Amino acid sequence: MSLETITLVQFDSSIGPAEDGTLERMCAHIRAADVDLIVFPELATTGYSIFDQIEKCAEPIPGPTTRILGQAAAESNTHVLLGMPVQGQNRVHNSAIWIDRQGKVRIQYDKRQLWGDECNVFTPGEDLVVVDCEGLSVGIQICYDLNFPEQAAAFARAEVDLLVNISAWSEPMKGDWDRLLPARAIETGAFVLGCNHAGDEGDLMFYGHSTVYNPDGSVNRRLKNEPDAITWQFEEKLLTQERKRNPMREDRREDGPGIERIQVE
Repeated sequence: MSLETITLVQFDSSIGPAEDGTLERMCAHIRAADVDLIVFPELATTGYSIFDQIEKCAEPIPGPTTRILGQAAAESNTHVLLGMPVQGQNRVHNSAIWIDRQGKVRIQYDKRQLWGDECNVFTPGEDLVVVDCEGLSVGIQICYDLNFPEQAAAFARAEVDLLVNISAWSEPMKGDWDRLLPARAIETGAFVLGCNHAGDEGDLMFYGHSTVYNPDGSVNRRLKNEPDAITWQFEEKLLTQERKRNPMREDRREDGPGIERIQVE
């Protein structure tokens, strides 16, 4: 098997524990997709605005949510990448979970860069994660991670083929979404996939616009702001052509520049 077809689900989660009907809708997407990987946004199982009910929403891994989604993944023979709140030992993480074709949890990436009030609820992660799966190398980010170019540099050094950002990106920050995703594509020399929420949660309006960017930063596929999905096929020829056109991976120096600070009167 190979990781060729990928679906990004621009999902409109309901707020609260996952068993409120959200899981059933996610399973329906998984069973209907007929792809190699299906991707859901940040905190897809509970909605984003759960800070005041985090104790009811966070779950251990494995747990009820991953068992249900894992069963759907196994029945559909697909990998699943999703965001959910994860209960660890005396801490809660905003996490991305990778479930394989057999329904097993294989990866937990904990969001490294927390945004605003997230710092009052979640514990930040430390290490970045790259998934080597069926011939492709996939870097994983969550939302605000996108703003930090040192992550893109690390993924570029890891020579990822894809960089997937699952997000709850808001309407007021839409300009950053539209500029940062293509910048990360150019920096990493990889396809960049941004999977965002749709709809709103009270006063919080999500931007949507889930997008697949080519390695040169141009748009390959893009949604608007309503609940929807993109299905895209990995284009190896395009990736090879862009890396030949822009040989950053070959030219990058690994010694790391120092900084000389000079004061001028």
